[in-house]
Amino acid sequence: MSNNGTVSGTGTLSMNGTAPQLVSGIGTVTNFDLNNATGASLDTVSRLTVGNTLSVTSGTLYTLDSVVLNSDSTITARVASLPSSGSVITGNVRVMQYIGWGRRAYRFWAHPFSNYIPLSQIENYIDVTGPGGASNGFTTTTSNASSAFRYNPYVGNSANPSDPGWRQFASAYTTIDSNRFKKYQGIRIFYRGSKGEGLGYGPYVVIDPTVIGMWGPLNQGNQNVYLCKGTGANQDYNMVGNPYPSAVDIGTVVYNAKAAGRITGTGFYLWNPYLGTAGQFQVFPIGVGAPSPYYLQAQNCFQVRAAADSVQLNFTEANKSATATSNLLKTIPEYISLVVYDANYHPYDMTYVKFNDNATNEEDNDYDAAKPSGAADVNFYSLSSDSHKLSIDARPYKAESVVPLGFTSSYAQEYIIKSEGMAVPNGGKVYLHDKLLKQYVLLQQGTEYRFNVTADNNTQGENRFELSVAPADVVAAQNKGLQVTMMPNPATDEVKINFTSGTKDMVSIRVLDLSGISIYNDNLGMKQNGSVSVPLGNFASGVYMVELTQGNQKVVQRLIKE
Repeated sequence: MSNNGTVSGTGTLSMNGTAPQLVSGIGTVTNFDLNNATGASLDTVSRLTVGNTLSVTSGTLYTLDSVVLNSDSTITARVASLPSSGSVITGNVRVMQYIGWGRRAYRFWAHPFSNYIPLSQIENYIDVTGPGGASNGFTTTTSNASSAFRYNPYVGNSANPSDPGWRQFASAYTTIDSNRFKKYQGIRIFYRGSKGEGLGYGPYVVIDPTVIGMWGPLNQGNQNVYLCKGTGANQDYNMVGNPYPSAVDIGTVVYNAKAAGRITGTGFYLWNPYLGTAGQFQVFPIGVGAPSPYYLQAQNCFQVRAAADSVQLNFTEANKSATATSNLLKTIPEYISLVVYDANYHPYDMTYVKFNDNATNEEDNDYDAAKPSGAADVNFYSLSSDSHKLSIDARPYKAESVVPLGFTSSYAQEYIIKSEGMAVPNGGKVYLHDKLLKQYVLLQQGTEYRFNVTADNNTQGENRFELSVAPADVVAAQNKGLQVTMMPNPATDEVKINFTSGTKDMVSIRVLDLSGISIYNDNLGMKQNGSVSVPLGNFASGVYMVELTQGNQKVVQRLIKE
């Protein structure tokens, strides 16, 4: 085949001859399949770029270092699941990874190759900085501060906000072992945008998209990743790279490892660069009784805690997937999911609580997941009875019990705690208790609680908030009072307002702009409970106050119209 153009569309170009075949020219194919037991190879001074899927049904593909897996804003090309025997890709393959415009912040990165590679490959596409600047293969800046780090569990201390396990790459070359970007390794690298962009100091800003390329011989077949655990109590976190040039189901991989007793805790962790102002680890629960699939994109990595030194995570070709799970902030229906936003609804952090009578109030390896340490600007977590910070906290459901919460912030500003998932035993009630302001708020799906962090240390820390499970005196008082919820909020076309009360009386509703002018009024008559939908089509985008009055009771809540 000689191709100097583009073969587009959703079909597959198959090389299925009976004698060795040759691919020549510099061209692009959407889907390419080798189905020739005698194999095929690239010609000299040629290049085959695959836009979607490269597959090998039979035979050997000899790349002559001239096969490229393309990546753009719509799709990243992949190598599909390879047969258990008789198929091989020989030679280097260049994998490309598109990074869309977004935040100037750390990204977590991996490669799919069977050998280590130098950071200089990445430095060809984006600026990577480090000690010595250009003399060590980095982009030179005034400070030459490091922007690429690897993690060594043996010297780590996950209880320390400045974890010493993070070690800088001292060179973009591979002259010594510690500077090699290794097989299965996950690293963090500061992404400033395209080459030459964002090298100065400043705030985290929106940056341009770019494409990064790396090359080497691909991992093929089953991949067994060994985990590390030091001798200390806080030396078990491991950064694990996706070993394949394809999305892979890490949800199933970690479930199998958990079932075999190889990892600690009930969650795995992904870096979300859009949490907070600089990014944050986000926990995802491991399935219970069956895998809960999560498809991690190529060139990405995740974090797990090793139960012992040299235990394994086992990946197979069957774990590959054509698509990746894209919604990092998805709610999990079995949990109370609490998300912290700022006043503009930018997410900062989240934590999960699950009621399970088999769990205890202490940290349980089989039910809980620890809160990763780090220098995050905002941290939200629960506290076990043995004083461990948790991202996932499972406890028995018991009336009058409490779940202590911790909240720390580097910024004096307004925040919102929003319940985006509510899983409570039938008839149960859970309240967010603000001990500083002596307020109890009944948590329902979509409930929002606004609070301020100021220079007063009492406005944050581990003594302000807790979850209170059905406190008898509060339940009695709350059942008599007027309760109002609005969904969705923010809203676009309309908002549904639900209300309930212990008494029956005349109900009215008003919507006011921030200047206090009433722009919507409705009298709902004599009611104890009910709901009303307010159309927002004629409202300008902005912030409004919704006032619901029942007799001499009044509730005012803030509504955002998008």
